[in-house]
Amino acid sequence: MMNTKTKFGMLIASVALAASGAVCAADAPANPYVQAAGQTLMTNFGLCVRTGYWTPALAEAQGALGQNCLCDTDIIKCEAGAERVTLSADTLFAFNKAVLKPEGIAKLTELTSRMSGLTLDVVMINGYADRIGGAAYNQKLSQRRADAVKTFLAEHGVPAARIHAEGKGQADPVVNCPNPSAKGEIKTFKQLIECLQPNRRAVIEVKGTRNK
Repeated sequence: MMNTKTKFGMLIASVALAASGAVCAADAPANPYVQAAGQTLMTNFGLCVRTGYWTPALAEAQGALGQNCLCDTDIIKCEAGAERVTLSADTLFAFNKAVLKPEGIAKLTELTSRMSGLTLDVVMINGYADRIGGAAYNQKLSQRRADAVKTFLAEHGVPAARIHAEGKGQADPVVNCPNPSAKGEIKTFKQLIECLQPNRRAVIEVKGTRNK
């Protein structure tokens, strides 16, 4: 009987210690946004992923620390020392290809240089195709182009978890070219391919903060 009471007393003590630890954990400051590799995790739409600890007060506190400046911008007001930065670039692809051209590599190399010292929030990459071919095929081709840019940036030090690459298919054409015709300005299929070159592209937008 004495042994049973002793075990029961030890059990109560263990539960009490566990409860005490839970209270301490609850009292500790919590980041209101999910972290991955030291960075705030973003959704496919460029929004910050909230934790179960999220509250408006915790979100507002992030601004005072100059962190997560693009999260909940109606609440977070970053200090003046943190300047919001948006960088952009684009690169073109050969017909029916998803391989970066030398000039595209040069542009992306310049972009990574401009990102130096930037506290990165998100990199958005949209890949595009021209209208030649089926819509389903061009959707996949545009995704491969976006992924090619993502791979290049990741290989050059940009955290892959911060990069969102999306294929847009034939959407948002930069130029509109008429089909070849004997009387038209474009007479051959080759001329049509050349005319549509600006539509075979990837557009990159970088968002982050930099201390002034």
